[in-house]
Amino acid sequence: AVFDIGFWEFSLIAIVALVVVGPEKLPELTRTVGKLIGRARRTMRELKYELERDAEFEEVKRLREEFSKKHLDELEKTLDEPIDVDDKEPKKETTASN
Repeated sequence: AVFDIGFWEFSLIAIVALVVVGPEKLPELTRTVGKLIGRARRTMRELKYELERDAEFEEVKRLREEFSKKHLDELEKTLDEPIDVDDKEPKKETTASN
């Protein structure tokens, strides 16, 4: 994760904060740090969501272009095939009689 802090590291940070800030302002500092960490996590989550969404849009766009090109090539081949207009006999349908 982003903040990979173990117990001992956290304890050391808490002791240093207690000495530097003092016991009166420590609860306020803790709340502020908690809010900042929460905002950072939300921002990272939103950024991740946006990047994933952009990647999905790019994939859909690529697939659409690939699909369109493939079908246009097939249509072009079909249109290039000669049509036999001399075939005057209609195709006979076979019916099964019971």
